[in-house]
Amino acid sequence: MFGRRRKKNDIAYKLGCELPLPERFRFADKQAGKTLEAGKGRLLVTMLGFCVAFAIVGGQLCRISLRGAAPALRREEKPQTRAVDIKMNRADITDRNGVVLATSLPSADLYVDTENLKNPETLAAALAETLPDVKYKSLLKKLKSGKKFVYVKRNLIPRELYEANRLGFPQLNFEIKEMRIYPQGSLFAHVLGSTDIDNKGISGAEKAFNKKLSESKETVRLSLDVGIQSSVRAVLSENIGKYSAEGGAAVLMNAKTGEIVSMVSLPDFDPNNLQNAAKSNLFNAATLGVYEVGSVMKMFNTAIGLETKKIKVTDTVDASHPVVLANYTIQDVPKLRRELSVPEIMIHSSNIGSAKIALAVGAEKQREYLQKFGFFNAPQIELPEKGRPLYPEKWRDVSTATIGYGYGLSVSPLHVVAAAAAVVNGGVYHTPTLLSRRSGKEIVGHRVISDKTSKTMRAIMREVVIKGSGRRANVAGFEVGGKTGSARKLVNGKYVEGSLRTSFLSAFPMDDPQYVLMVMLDSPKKIKETYYLNTAAWNAVPTAEQIITTVAPQLGIMPRPFDPKREAPYVKSALETQE
Repeated sequence: MFGRRRKKNDIAYKLGCELPLPERFRFADKQAGKTLEAGKGRLLVTMLGFCVAFAIVGGQLCRISLRGAAPALRREEKPQTRAVDIKMNRADITDRNGVVLATSLPSADLYVDTENLKNPETLAAALAETLPDVKYKSLLKKLKSGKKFVYVKRNLIPRELYEANRLGFPQLNFEIKEMRIYPQGSLFAHVLGSTDIDNKGISGAEKAFNKKLSESKETVRLSLDVGIQSSVRAVLSENIGKYSAEGGAAVLMNAKTGEIVSMVSLPDFDPNNLQNAAKSNLFNAATLGVYEVGSVMKMFNTAIGLETKKIKVTDTVDASHPVVLANYTIQDVPKLRRELSVPEIMIHSSNIGSAKIALAVGAEKQREYLQKFGFFNAPQIELPEKGRPLYPEKWRDVSTATIGYGYGLSVSPLHVVAAAAAVVNGGVYHTPTLLSRRSGKEIVGHRVISDKTSKTMRAIMREVVIKGSGRRANVAGFEVGGKTGSARKLVNGKYVEGSLRTSFLSAFPMDDPQYVLMVMLDSPKKIKETYYLNTAAWNAVPTAEQIITTVAPQLGIMPRPFDPKREAPYVKSALETQE
């Protein structure tokens, strides 16, 4: 080994070793040393490579920290998002605060080109499985009808569009269009109305502002408020259920501008699902429905009597005996058959007293003022659904008397709200509007009664809530005034005994009225809580109280502590202005 020939007599051989022992150890040490040196060299090179790499990375970090991030990194840190600008052919409708009530979204109609269709059963089965609203049998019948084009479904949502396209049938075609949606659901159903399949307005504000929305493509900003509308609807719905009423309506109006802040008619519908809405639910009871409002009319009757100076607030009226006109007898409950002051006629709702005031005014003047209050024409509001009042063709004494206490003239809740605003705001009638009137814009109206008469009426209306049938609406701190009305329903020309439409007309706060509220309940039932009574004092009044308590703070009207100088005596102050 190692070029040296071994011999048997060699000492190392004899010892079993190839070399003498000391020399072998020295050779092994020399070989290990060479291997270790080579390993150290390779390790040093590797470490040097890592150091260079760390130095490069560290240098880059220092440069970034000193000079700022590179443009590419800065773009990552602050990504710039750009909205896709999709132009719709129909503009939005919003509430007074800009909350979207109606808008348009891209959509598509799915139709089938049947000219080269050879497998209608397969296609119909695939579409019926993919689109829940599509029925296999009805679709198959259409596909086999021989028509060249067959619509499968209109207004597909994006997911439906994707799933249908994913089927891969070449006969499927998509017609791109836009779809009208209502983010608030049924909350503004009757006000907004709806559009047809071609996105043209067919009812409500959609129809009223169709040209502006489609041709001018201008956003329509309404005077309504989403939050207040939601509160009013919730309370009205709760009380319709509580009293098992057939329906109801509520209108809240700014007394100084004529702006409608809330308008609710129940039952309602979801304009996003119009095809499933009951026909009766499409009826807007707040503007289209006209009915006799009962004793609410006594408020206007008294205002007319004071304005024409046929009565003074200090006068008394003999209500001890019924009023007989031809074959018609007007009477009161026994406790009211006495001398009544003008405020008492309102507070206790005397039919005899109101009839005598109306007869003192006379038919000619009564008609003149009712015309000024807007009771002879459809309300001038931006909706196509407007009811025309019903009144006698021949205005006899009996008509004058009965209209004075609420029968013989049928009007809508909107009529009453607009007229009541003129009674309490200083005497000026403002046309009701659904459009938001910006601050600083001149608001034009026409005078109906004097400011003096208006102040007197506010005082009397406040007394009705403090002492009369409106006591359950005496919300602490808001100084509510109003008048109740319970009118028998007229069905097929006959009054139905025990079936009432109950109403409460209110305003607040009465020292400077800002808002007028009209609440109507259709056929509320007698319940144990109301001692089995179903007049307005027991249902419409507490409903209005709940609405006012809820929405007044939303309107910026906070409850105030009792102030004797401001609160009382209302009627004494009114008497002083009349003398």
